[in-house]
Amino acid sequence: MSKWSEGFVEVDGLKVHYTRTGAGSGKPQVVLMHGFTDNGLCWTPLALELEATYDLIMPDARGHGRTTGPTADMATELLAKDAAGFIRGLGLEKPYLFGHSMGAITAATVAANYPELVRAAVLEDPPLRDFQPLTDADVQRLEENGRQTLLFHDLPLEQRIARGKQDNPGWSEAEILPWAASKGEFDPAIIGRRGGLRTYPWREVFKRITCPVLLVTGDPAKGAIVAPEYAAEAAQLCPTCQVAHIEGAGHCIHRDRFAETMQAVTAFLAEN
Repeated sequence: MSKWSEGFVEVDGLKVHYTRTGAGSGKPQVVLMHGFTDNGLCWTPLALELEATYDLIMPDARGHGRTTGPTADMATELLAKDAAGFIRGLGLEKPYLFGHSMGAITAATVAANYPELVRAAVLEDPPLRDFQPLTDADVQRLEENGRQTLLFHDLPLEQRIARGKQDNPGWSEAEILPWAASKGEFDPAIIGRRGGLRTYPWREVFKRITCPVLLVTGDPAKGAIVAPEYAAEAAQLCPTCQVAHIEGAGHCIHRDRFAETMQAVTAFLAEN
């Protein structure tokens, strides 16, 4: 990791921070796109695993990490536009995209809207499902979740680390440390601004994707979003999409079942 570099790219009023493992190496490039309230360095264990073969680029999304700029709009289409501008601004050559959750639906949208920029995409548990109208109880629960997220944001790092270990006993310490750090770095203003995902037309997005796609799914009973019927529908809508189900994983699939996830991902990257 001592050879990793970092920098900033100016994109439409944003100053996008990124970390990179292999600038100038000539290795195939992979842009790693993190989930909501994470940051680029949350991919550190995975990047360490892949850096011998790939050049991993880990940007901080709008409102996250050390990226600075407006956060009034956090729509998926805008995040995809940010990512496309980042790829162009850094002069990347048709990289792979690997996104988790928010980063996964953003990567799917980049593949659909900017096909000339994407070689192939790995989508880890994106929000593919039909959301029911919110009840008053749902609204109260979401508001309380937002308050708890902000309270966690303001805790000292040591307490966030301790909570991370307590709540996620199956994660390695290498996963806990960057995750805990990221929870104190996001812009608090983004909380409550991802509601558009409830009505985001993911089916229309998948219909327009033409590059190879690996949809990585976990177990809904453990907190994963993509149920088997939605994974099957996504693969039907996008003929280039294959599905890798990781048994026993929740929403954070690569953290819950690192070895199994890496086996599926590395096989997909090698084939495409």
